[in-house]
Amino acid sequence: MEIGNKIGDISKIDSCFLPTPIERLNNISELYGKSVYIKRDDLTGHFFGGNKERKLEYIMADAMNENASVVVTVGSPSSNHNMITTGFANKLGLKTELIVIKKENMNNNEICNYNLCKKMGAIIHDVDVDEVKNKIKEVMKNLKEQGEKPYFIEGGGHNVFGTIGYINMVKELKKQIKKLDINPRSIALPVGTATTYAGIYMGCKIFDLDVEIIGISIARDKKRCIEEIENIIRKTEEYLELNEFTYDTKIKIHDEYIGEGYGIPSEEGEKTIKILAEKEGLVLDPIYNGKAMTGSLDLISKGKVEDPMIYLHTGGTTNIFSKLGDES
Repeated sequence: MEIGNKIGDISKIDSCFLPTPIERLNNISELYGKSVYIKRDDLTGHFFGGNKERKLEYIMADAMNENASVVVTVGSPSSNHNMITTGFANKLGLKTELIVIKKENMNNNEICNYNLCKKMGAIIHDVDVDEVKNKIKEVMKNLKEQGEKPYFIEGGGHNVFGTIGYINMVKELKKQIKKLDINPRSIALPVGTATTYAGIYMGCKIFDLDVEIIGISIARDKKRCIEEIENIIRKTEEYLELNEFTYDTKIKIHDEYIGEGYGIPSEEGEKTIKILAEKEGLVLDPIYNGKAMTGSLDLISKGKVEDPMIYLHTGGTTNIFSKLGDES
């Protein structure tokens, strides 16, 4: 059986509005003297769109196959994953419990995604970072004792099913670039849990798309990102029984655009958000895409990344409406 057919046989809930469009950023291309496109995965559809919905199409299908009654997951107050998981669960008639990691100098009630989770009815457990593992165990245990069937989802959808969501995206992308007559030399995207990068990396090999994949970390150092990518690739290979398929050394991660850390907007990222809004009428969030687009445009302008480049807009737009860090 071909690899693509194996992926096609995996349970999936069709939720996203696909294919998400690809458009050329004409004004940005002119400004930087490079050909820059954007794939609008911020328009996947529900819950304000984003890459998490692609992952959850497979993750939530597995939860339903396991007869789950409650989904449990973890993330920061600004987590897109927490917010979209809550919305997706509501569509399926499932309850949601969230373990939310407290952040210093951050009032959760000023975070848009946190409030959206509350509005959608999620039960929220605010904990310090060193309490997360124990709280997950406690919540899962309590739910089972209450007669519920809880299903745990790793933060950011960082699991095999999340990876498969973006393996499959490459199949969609390849059809689009053929139709649009684009010959991209690179794909750039934000890297958080690294699941999206891993899926695209595997998808390009499986579906024979010859591009360089550029990951811009918004949280972790380069070494940690690569370790996470390699780890989830191995797990996904095992799940798909791809014993002959192995990654190589071409994982490209840049960690110089993180700024002061995850969840803290960077000065350069804010400038990029303003430029994209003024030049293209395009809204980027300050946590993921503001920083990642900054890195992508900086690298391509310096000739470190080949064009045409396709930038993957992963969503998270709701965070533009939050008061984050020291932002006024």
